[in-house]
Amino acid sequence: MAAPTYTWEFNCDLFGGNRVPTVATFEATSGMYCKVGTLMSMVSGQVLPTTDGTGDKAFGLAQEVIDVAATGADPVKIAILFPGAVIKGTADADASSVAGFTSKAIDLNSDGTLDHDDTTGGGLSVWRTEDSGLTVYAIVTVGAIIG
Repeated sequence: MAAPTYTWEFNCDLFGGNRVPTVATFEATSGMYCKVGTLMSMVSGQVLPTTDGTGDKAFGLAQEVIDVAATGADPVKIAILFPGAVIKGTADADASSVAGFTSKAIDLNSDGTLDHDDTTGGGLSVWRTEDSGLTVYAIVTVGAIIG
């Protein structure tokens, strides 16, 4: 499967500090593809793009392109997000109704966009929106980072 179309980028530290994500190398899952900014999850000690069903395990952003199917345990660099790290991405529709941290379990679609209707089982909480709710600023929930 190809890497998700939509990517995310680190925006700021919600708590006003100057923290930035630390980059570390992890093992890829077999057959994985990603591009810079793909939101990544960890399952069974290996990383894969965050899609519906793995959003509660989101923990970082890919820092390199893997455009040939990875074999299990291939190295991949990930910027590890921390509690309060704000990431900027795209929603599939107006997500302003979930802004202000009103929902803490929003998931992603397979294309990498925020699924504003899926408020269970995910790992993102939306802080604010722009562009008629299509640009979202979100944090990865502590349960996703640590869980």
